[in-house]
Amino acid sequence: MRQPIKQLKTKKTEVITLATACKMLGISEATGKNWLRLGKLSAKDTETGKLIYKHEVEKLLLSLKKDGSNVLKSRRNKTALKGRELYVNYVSRESPNHAAVALLVNGFTGSTTAITALLCESFLQLLVDAKRIKTNCTKQYFKAYLEGTLDADIYDWLLLELMDKTSRNTLLSASKKLPSFTLHFVPFEDTLGLIYLSLMELSKRRQSGRYYTPQSLTDTAVETLQVSRGRVFLDPCCGSGNFLLRLLRRGARVEDLYGCDLDGFSVTLARINFVLSGNCSDKDTLQDHLLKCDTITCRSLPQVDVVLGNPPWGSCDDEKVVSRYARTLICAEKKRPCFADLFVERSLNLLKDGGIVQFVLPEALLNVASHETIRAFITEHARVRSVRYLGEVFHAVQCPSVILTLEKTSFSNASGDVIVNVGDSNYIVRRQRKGADFNFKVTDQEALVLDKMDDLEHCVKLKGHAKFALGIVTGSNNDSIFKEKIEGAEPVLRGLDIEPFKINPPDSFIKYEEGAFQQVAPMELYRAKEKLVYRFIAKYPIVAVDTHGMLTLNSCNLLVPEFKDLSATYLAAVLNSSAVRFYFEKKFHTIKILRSLLEEVPVPVASKEDHMYIEFLVEELKEADEVASKEIIKKIDRKIAEIYGLGKRALKLISQV
Repeated sequence: MRQPIKQLKTKKTEVITLATACKMLGISEATGKNWLRLGKLSAKDTETGKLIYKHEVEKLLLSLKKDGSNVLKSRRNKTALKGRELYVNYVSRESPNHAAVALLVNGFTGSTTAITALLCESFLQLLVDAKRIKTNCTKQYFKAYLEGTLDADIYDWLLLELMDKTSRNTLLSASKKLPSFTLHFVPFEDTLGLIYLSLMELSKRRQSGRYYTPQSLTDTAVETLQVSRGRVFLDPCCGSGNFLLRLLRRGARVEDLYGCDLDGFSVTLARINFVLSGNCSDKDTLQDHLLKCDTITCRSLPQVDVVLGNPPWGSCDDEKVVSRYARTLICAEKKRPCFADLFVERSLNLLKDGGIVQFVLPEALLNVASHETIRAFITEHARVRSVRYLGEVFHAVQCPSVILTLEKTSFSNASGDVIVNVGDSNYIVRRQRKGADFNFKVTDQEALVLDKMDDLEHCVKLKGHAKFALGIVTGSNNDSIFKEKIEGAEPVLRGLDIEPFKINPPDSFIKYEEGAFQQVAPMELYRAKEKLVYRFIAKYPIVAVDTHGMLTLNSCNLLVPEFKDLSATYLAAVLNSSAVRFYFEKKFHTIKILRSLLEEVPVPVASKEDHMYIEFLVEELKEADEVASKEIIKKIDRKIAEIYGLGKRALKLISQV
């Protein structure tokens, strides 16, 4: 059992790698490096790099926990948040167990042994409520079982699996301390899974990339799959069996369902769920069909027709495991491969032509560069049949998701209609896509507009024609940023100070001192006579021209254009236009305005007359009221669209974004 930090005794000379220290603290390595710079951690220089003193890491972690510090809680997609909470959306809120488990989890402070006892008690409660076993007991079923006054009958072997190697005496002691609660049997509901994943530490769930699938989402994922006798399904990362339960609900036979998972405890819960469903209680059948194994390397998996599920989304950090995976998987031939990529490749390899893979996956797999290898593999070995964009559907996880359906084929670059669902909108993508084109949020009509912008003959790009710079990273805004101007301080721009064509008066001030901050750009870029400043956190460019040489924070980045014939004002007009907003939102699906994305935008070269006209309109904006400003911006939009060669129909299309 994991010891509390305060009980650990580490020699003050013991050192660990930065990666290990970051895992202990639940932070990224980038944050760890920043903490080294700030002196929050001390390191020892060695031939192999910096090593961290372990006792300092333990001391820091303990102090953060004691102080209730927000340092580890404020990060997006936080991996360091500790503790337990109800996995709110996992089962229906209408379930009688939802409120019961919420109360249970809210006040539960037990150890791993206590969790085991709790799950055993829950299993027995569900068996009794489903009338699978008879007893005269009215409460504390697991205590009665351990004391020999309750007979689990044919389900005894499952309790023994749950108990694993924990001694009966230890469990009996834990069972006596369990809080009072009552569960009800709900057919095909993963009640035990809800308890288990709610009591797992949040940090463990997020660091492993395991986002358990809500019942409503599993129903959505399986509703399009044909269930028939002899059609065999496999969930290669089945957890407690949620997807397979929903297939049972739709009439699938146990003989046609297989699942496997590395987490043996979850597989036991899946077996229990099959028993509770009333479809099977045979030990041999359940152990043959629900396997405790590594799907990626297991050689005894059956031939199946459909692979479905929600694979883990985290990265594989174990070099030995990656090396083992790389023997058979292309996606494992790089450092820290993504499990989602590995599972997609492995699943396609398991299938014969015509077989289906239907996974819940991070939307990033379709458009982020780090997933390029799996997209190339899909292009070579499958065709995309459908994509359902889900948005952020996982509890407390800010990561858009999709349901991706693939059909295995022996034809490279196989094409065909792709059914797409985005919110309330459904459409079919019929265009001949390039191999790397997995952007299904773009309709065929929208793709024509993007192609026209990309193929524009008279255009330039910012790459090689601008100097980019990040805003100042202070290391601690609380210590470095002032709300009032003090002696020696000057205004500094934040992202929210920037609006299209306009810089609002800043309400933040900074005292610039050489070497006092974590990261700064060369001063001549901040002080440039004319530069573009733009919000870093945004879905599309929001740009203004600064002619006062102002400093910026890292929420407000900048670029100094170096074109001979295109002014900063004209560039701001292009980047603020509906056309570029459309280009960004349809092509990049970002929430960060990265330099690499800005450098991809085709900037149309205007005639001298059009260039002057745009500058004239932008100048008019400075004195215009709100109503007049809207009309001027419409004129700028129409003129920029015209320069791009886009007609009225295209302008109408892009203005709807």
